[in-house]
Amino acid sequence: MSFSSLDPSEIHQLGHGVQNAGKGLTDCAARIGAILNEVELAHPGVAAIGRVGQWLTDQAPDLYRRRDLAYEAEKIDVDVFGNRLPGAVVRPGLTRIDESRLIPAGVRAEAGLAASLMQAAARGDADATERLLAYHGRMSDPRFATALIEQLGAWGLVMLPAAMGAQVRMALDAGDGSAQALRRRNREVLSMLGKALATATDPSKDAHVTRRFQEELKRQGRAEIPVPGMRGQLTIHGYGALGQILAAAPAEAFSTSFMTTIGHDLIRWDRDFLKQHGEWPLARDLDAYDLPAPLDTRPFSGSGDIGVVDPVAALLTVAGSSRERAQALIGSRDLLTYLLRDRRPQWEMGDRGESLGEAMEAAMKGSDADSKRLAVMATQIYSDVVGSHLSIDDAGNIGIKDASELDRLSGARDNMARILAEHTEDMVFAHFQRHPRLPDDQLTGEVDGRATARFNPTDLDRVLLDVAIDDQAYQALLHAQLAHLRGGIDLGLATRDKDFTDNAIALDSAALGHLSEARRTALVGWGREADAADEALRKLVKEGVGLVPVPFAQQVGKLGINAADGIYESFIRDGYVKAGDWLVKQSGHAGGKTKEAYSDAASDDIAAQELVKQMLASSAVAHGAYRRDDLNERFVIGDPPRVKDPILMSRDEYDGFSRWLADNSTVPADFGEARQSADTGATTFQKNVRAGTSSDG
Repeated sequence: MSFSSLDPSEIHQLGHGVQNAGKGLTDCAARIGAILNEVELAHPGVAAIGRVGQWLTDQAPDLYRRRDLAYEAEKIDVDVFGNRLPGAVVRPGLTRIDESRLIPAGVRAEAGLAASLMQAAARGDADATERLLAYHGRMSDPRFATALIEQLGAWGLVMLPAAMGAQVRMALDAGDGSAQALRRRNREVLSMLGKALATATDPSKDAHVTRRFQEELKRQGRAEIPVPGMRGQLTIHGYGALGQILAAAPAEAFSTSFMTTIGHDLIRWDRDFLKQHGEWPLARDLDAYDLPAPLDTRPFSGSGDIGVVDPVAALLTVAGSSRERAQALIGSRDLLTYLLRDRRPQWEMGDRGESLGEAMEAAMKGSDADSKRLAVMATQIYSDVVGSHLSIDDAGNIGIKDASELDRLSGARDNMARILAEHTEDMVFAHFQRHPRLPDDQLTGEVDGRATARFNPTDLDRVLLDVAIDDQAYQALLHAQLAHLRGGIDLGLATRDKDFTDNAIALDSAALGHLSEARRTALVGWGREADAADEALRKLVKEGVGLVPVPFAQQVGKLGINAADGIYESFIRDGYVKAGDWLVKQSGHAGGKTKEAYSDAASDDIAAQELVKQMLASSAVAHGAYRRDDLNERFVIGDPPRVKDPILMSRDEYDGFSRWLADNSTVPADFGEARQSADTGATTFQKNVRAGTSSDG
């Protein structure tokens, strides 16, 4: 007879019998040995009996292990002692052993005690909370965490936050000031529960919950559950309660499997609920007839009121802690469209998309193909939303219809800007290559072994129009563009490649024109002064941002021209925004050298021309790209003579140097090309945004 043909209860009885037999033989050998010792005799059989007893004792745990696996394989419910509950039926036939279900009975017993303490703590028992803290370190143990979550069950899991909310409601109604301490204790319990849930739902762990449990959690998540102690007057949806657990454990490493099973279903439930009811109410403490938050959470950043956390926002916050989790959660067009387009009225009630923006940034900023694919996909969805709010008046000016509706997702603007900023290289070439809007399987390509994003320029410009109204978002985009242009010009002069330099000036200046025009159009569309559109770039030019050479540029001569690529790569390794921020921080050292005619210019195309002139000048000096005969100007220093770093020049020296360099650079470039390209970029932006936009009539 094989073990697979045995009833699990028979295995249990066999294990019990073997364990008792082993103990009995061991005791028998010990007693016989003691008697023989008294008469100073010995016999080899006594030792043999002892060895058999020990062997039987050692076999018992393995039999219990097989029993547990059989129970799991046949989906039999057992009590904490391993006994089958009444009514369980074992199906005949072979069973499939799942080693992840091998949890010792002792661990299950401890987890059962912890579960009881959690339930007591949820009912307001402070002593139970204190005792529960002894188990804090066990929540990351896969066996303990799995046993705990299974002991609570899916229903018990969502009931804990509900019971806590009921206790807080009574404390608030009593007005005795006890709610604050109660919420602190609740946070301790729910954060532990969040860690256990993250551990137990990770299929890569040695022990984890079954698919059946996850299906039951999804069912309970969609259910409307009466709140305990409220006499049926209050209910809560399971996923709403789960959101409060996630809010208490925002940094826990939930698996990508959790994101694609529970996470996807939570978002779909949210979509179904909003489609049926129109909104998902986020209760505040001030709402005396609603269930309050079990924790001292705020529904959105800067909120003065404590309130229930939006479960979708809590889920996105957890997902945003890693690229893999974020991509797993929002990696499909279906869900991303819902979050970016259809859920906007709900975002307005909460954090205005801050949590969504963080998750998007985690998923889309990388240089990998999936990040770039999602970034392009997001621009397509975002562009359609912005396009539905555009109009053109009789004079041909672009207007914004219902700007407040676009503001519903204002919390994600800075994130979207940083996403695009990190793909500046792809954005620059998108305006030149003019890809049509592509299907999902064609959103990325590859150049020189690197993934590239195939943005559509119209989609890009419409997204720029929306995000550029946010000061931080515009600053991130501007700084990234400066870094890209700075790196391109510096690399061109380092390698003495005139064509590369000219192309960098033309393409980046055009992209700068798109960005500056997006800023101007956005300010007008949102009813602000358009003059501020040019102010940021003019200020940076005046402070000499273009005079700052790329870090370590002077090493190119020492390392050789072929090393130039690596140096410029390291400049932007941590991202274009960070490189741009560094340039801006350094630019103040070179301020006061730019002609007032440029710094007071009324348009960004003139500022762009001066910016390129500064960059060419500083790169020419850094790489010695100038004629060396007759170096006797006042801005020349050293022996052998060399041109002083422009950052160290006085204003008069810099003016003289600028005139001298125009005739003496070994890599000449047309400064006017930058102005013309910036102007062309601004004009193209207007055409792109107008495409397909209806007139107000």
